[in-house]
Amino acid sequence: MHHRIQAISHIQQCLADPTSALSDETVASVFQMLCIEENLILHAGDEAFTEYPAWKHMQPDSSQRKAHMAGLKRMLALRGGISELGNTRGLQAFLIRWVCTSLACRLVFALPDTKLYGPPTNKNELDSFMLDDTTFAASYLLPRGMLKKLYRYPETSPHYIPILSLDDPLATVECAMAWGCAKTKMNPELIRHIITIDCLLKDAMGWYYHRETYRQWDALDLQNLMSIGMGELVRWNLENEPFLSATENVTAMCLFLFTFFVGNGAHAACSPLPGIMPRLRLHFRDTKIRAWLQQAGIETWVGLLLCIASSQNPSSEQYFFRFLIEVLAVRQPPVTTYDEFRQTLLGGIWSPIMEGHAIKAWKEIEEPLKTATEALESRGSEAFSNVMRPRPKDAHLKPTIPMSNPYATSHMKKIFSSAKEEITVEVFKT
Repeated sequence: MHHRIQAISHIQQCLADPTSALSDETVASVFQMLCIEENLILHAGDEAFTEYPAWKHMQPDSSQRKAHMAGLKRMLALRGGISELGNTRGLQAFLIRWVCTSLACRLVFALPDTKLYGPPTNKNELDSFMLDDTTFAASYLLPRGMLKKLYRYPETSPHYIPILSLDDPLATVECAMAWGCAKTKMNPELIRHIITIDCLLKDAMGWYYHRETYRQWDALDLQNLMSIGMGELVRWNLENEPFLSATENVTAMCLFLFTFFVGNGAHAACSPLPGIMPRLRLHFRDTKIRAWLQQAGIETWVGLLLCIASSQNPSSEQYFFRFLIEVLAVRQPPVTTYDEFRQTLLGGIWSPIMEGHAIKAWKEIEEPLKTATEALESRGSEAFSNVMRPRPKDAHLKPTIPMSNPYATSHMKKIFSSAKEEITVEVFKT
């Protein structure tokens, strides 16, 4: 209530003075109002707050939210865009993270067109108000090419090596995944996103451990780089999905899953990824997808990520677990140890955090893989018909997604947990 009153008061003062109508302070105040509205939406169904007398004055107002969003868009357009807020770098960083997380949530939570993808694979109980287009309206605030405009990235990365020639084996020594995808003639823009994400992860690790060699960037720069890189990947995927092959779509979505959930230390899965799982299952109808992934050398990497991502989605987890077993069982020489399994994953982007996921996955697949490999010669493809993923002891682990605005990030987390096959939304303080 205090923050809302303060923001309204400041906006009124700024609007009364034409010289400050487009100031950083006014932009920050409108952004503050949008953040407060997001939190009100988040708490709208929380019975614990209905007991407070002030709660009746703090109900979410969709018309106010749309008005503030329109005002913020207009102010940023008149200022020249988010990239022109460099004099107030903290505000700029907050806006960039907010916009890019909105893009990520659009892919994760916005249900795809049922005409193309069929009904959701799990019962979705999220309030439709949270999933309408205004929920993700911030997605449009990020200008295209911002990573290059602000930071000339990825060319300024110490790890950047462009693909100059497929005949040069040293051309992509820093990114095996980009090299493999280039050999299979995947979309050049997708390959550029792969190189960018690979550079970002390596630069983030390098900045953390060897900061003296990364003096061109501070902590805000690093956050901006990661946020914009992620946002540009998601936006490109959403806009180009109808024009990409099944292999390209699966590769792009796995790149997103790796960066947003797995490779940065976040929880490995978000139950049940209502916007992604239907898309993935549709693309896997392409009977040639496995061969193309094998040709690029990323079939095991994709299989592991999809096992992780589907771990709390009953209708998909067995399908992708079986896919991982199949691609490993047909490899020559056979995969019989963890070290051999780990080696098969290096065709994709890797980070130290992946080690823990890979070890856990190997414990699950070791016995089913051995059984399927032994039965492969005599039974052929039928050797995989009885492959089932063993249920983990802690099947109710709740995955998290950090919220995108400063009143939520590091203070609140939005938890999507599963109870049987239904989805519930919980909010708790951290």
